[in-house]
Formats: sequence, structure tokens, C-alpha cells
Amino acid sequence: MAEAQSSSNGTPRASTAVRDPSVWEIYFPKKIEGHRDAVFVASFPPIIYFWPTLLTLFLCAFLQAVGMHPGWLFVTVLSLNVLVLVQDFDQKQFFIFVLLVLAALLGVWIINLYGFTFLKTITSWILSFDPQLTTDGYLLLGVILLVYFAWGLVTPLFNYWKLEQNEFIHYTQPIGKDMSIARMGCTLNKEIPDIIECAIAWGGGSLVIRRDSQIIATIPHIPFLGLRMEAIEHLLSETRVIVDQDSHVRP
Repeated sequence: MAEAQSSSNGTPRASTAVRDPSVWEIYFPKKIEGHRDAVFVASFPPIIYFWPTLLTLFLCAFLQAVGMHPGWLFVTVLSLNVLVLVQDFDQKQFFIFVLLVLAALLGVWIINLYGFTFLKTITSWILSFDPQLTTDGYLLLGVILLVYFAWGLVTPLFNYWKLEQNEFIHYTQPIGKDMSIARMGCTLNKEIPDIIECAIAWGGGSLVIRRDSQIIATIPHIPFLGLRMEAIEHLLSETRVIVDQDSHVRP
């Protein structure tokens, strides 16, 4: 029994440049020209967004060991990183947030221009703080976060999606195939619920499966999603058909 591929107009054609997909592509998609049999994606836990804090902890441990005081560096990176958990900024909200920050900076400049000193007093009070951790403290927090990060990278191997021309399959190990959604009548859209998460996850986002305007499934927190979209769109532009020995074509 041989397999053939059908284009969007239903005309069967031979498969070319076929590559066997691998579940390991949930971490980083391969750049493969031509036809893809499937695309693997997985929803990662939010801990993946904390790699800047993880790197900063080990950097701060080094700086503390050589006699520097990187406490403010750690506090700043951690505060900005936690922002991904506090609020989801879509494109409109992020634009408004940037405008508010610029307006606040302009307000501070105007206040200082007119000689008011209360902002300088508040700033001096805040800068008088001296946040510090020992080298061991930075290393211990770094190792703990590294363990959580590694855990977050392993778990998607047991819970992932395989997108094919005719169906979208959800696998949950060790059970195996957990759910299968027929592609017929479905649309698959990329959404970016948070601009900051998208940047930290290197173009990450969510895939939403809809049928008749109803959401069937959502796959959030997919890293490198932007790099996968070309392969996904190419894959969904075709329909797989099977040609049996009697030359009967069936899906």
C-alpha cells in the first residue's frame, strides 16, 4: 500500500522531500525544505520564561565572588521577569503600557524642571537600599531554579501534540494517544497573548484549534512558534490520501 499527498484542490500527487519528523522537535524546529509529514508542538510550563533570572543568578554569584555587589542587578532582572506572571500584555496593552511609562518619565522631567525635590528624595531613599546575597545564596537559588527549569523542559516529552494533514493528535505518555481531532472543518491560528512572553520564548505563542468558531483545543506557551508556522501552514495546505493496490483513493 502506497501513500500519496493531495493538494488543497484534491488532486493526488507523489510525496517529495519527505523527512521523518521527531518528537524532539518540540524543543527546536528543524528547517526542512519541502513536505513535512507532521509537526510536533508542546505546551511548556511558565518556568521557561525565567531563563533570564536563571542566568542572572549565576552571573551574580560570579560577580559577588570577585568582590562586586550585583544585588541591584538581580532585583531588577527578577522584577522584570516576574512581570510575565502578573499581566498578559497583548499588542494594544503593551503599546499603552509603553506610552504610560514614557508619560511617567516626562512627568518626572517636568517636576524636576520646576524645582520640586520630593521625587529626588524618594529616589535617594530607594537607592540607599543595599540588597545583597552571598555567593552561596546566589548559587543555591540558581541551582534550585535550574532544577525547576530542567523539570519544565522534560515534562513536555510526556504531553505533546502531533499535527498532521488529516488530524491533530494529542499524546499523553505513558497512556499514548489521548485525543484525536479531525482536521476537516478546523482552523488552526497562532495567537500571542503576551508580547513579553513572545519575546522571551523567541517568538513563542499559542495555537488555537477552532471548528465553526468554537475553540476545540488551545496549546499555550509554545517556544519558537514563529519558526514553526511556515511548516504548519505548508502541512495544512495539503490533505493526505492513501492509494491502495486497486487504485482506489481514500483519505
